[in-house]
Amino acid sequence: MFDENRIYRPGDPALLALGKPQTLAHWRSQGRGPVFVKLGAAVGYCGKDLNAWLTTRRVETKTR
Repeated sequence: MFDENRIYRPGDPALLALGKPQTLAHWRSQGRGPVFVKLGAAVGYCGKDLNAWLTTRRVETKTR
């Protein structure tokens, strides 16, 4: 899980758990992926938003 009080920037090693910086950029251009903030040309991801997005991707396996 991501620190909810932190802003993560593309290239941050912690974000590699989601994909390469190019993947995140591609998702942003397509309106996919986690919510991000943009200030001028700078892009960032709030830890709280990353955790919320990951929760929506959760898949429970079924046992037999």
